[in-house]
Amino acid sequence: MGKAEFFSDRRSKRIIPYVKEGRIVELGCGTGATLSVLSRAFPRSIIVGVDHEMDSLEVASKRKLENVILIKGDITQRIFPSSSFDTVIFKFSLHEVYSSQGDKGVERALHNAHEILKDDGVLIVYDHLKPNPQRVEFRIKQDVYRMKFERFVEEFAPRKVKYEMKGEWIIMDISDCLEFLTKYKGSRWQEEMRETHFFYTEEEFRRILKNSGFSIVHVRKYGFEKDVWREKTSIFDVNFENPKCYILIVAEK
Repeated sequence: MGKAEFFSDRRSKRIIPYVKEGRIVELGCGTGATLSVLSRAFPRSIIVGVDHEMDSLEVASKRKLENVILIKGDITQRIFPSSSFDTVIFKFSLHEVYSSQGDKGVERALHNAHEILKDDGVLIVYDHLKPNPQRVEFRIKQDVYRMKFERFVEEFAPRKVKYEMKGEWIIMDISDCLEFLTKYKGSRWQEEMRETHFFYTEEEFRRILKNSGFSIVHVRKYGFEKDVWREKTSIFDVNFENPKCYILIVAEK
């Protein structure tokens, strides 16, 4: 298991206590890392994974998960009949919807989730969390990452990145800083430059879920994993603590 899948596996296990057994669907399942965890935890459940990328689904299919069905589809479009599932999961997929389709796309995805859930069904959202505006400072220790920062400023498509220099220290809003800190080593650079990780604050998540008909029953926020934060602070000097930049939300229909 590689480092990325190790951390994905750890995050997936955090959602297990909130999953309602029976029929479970992950909307935006990617290569199936979370499906593997769900399959082990709920062997008697029927688990469905939906993703629009065939390459990802082919990787997921190689896991050979006996109680998992894979479907190619757009998670903002209606795929299943009403009241089909006991649990619907979005794990790091809503920020991708937002990046390509904005608020309207997220609204469509959540309305679909509400429609396909049974009346006592559970929705689980795990994604990046946009911090409230805050000016932060950080310093890049290695030339290779200074060059990456220059590319990030020039190529990040969702918005204009604004920053100031104070000697070797870069001053910018924490959301832009976190975008760079989650992308500087990315292997899918061009794709990442079109994608916003930190798209909603907690208040914005609460509002759009309420507007989609959900009642929130649990919220948990996380920072970077300790090993990940240790690695980042070996490359960058920062003037802020490990931020709460991931959110796990459990809601009911």
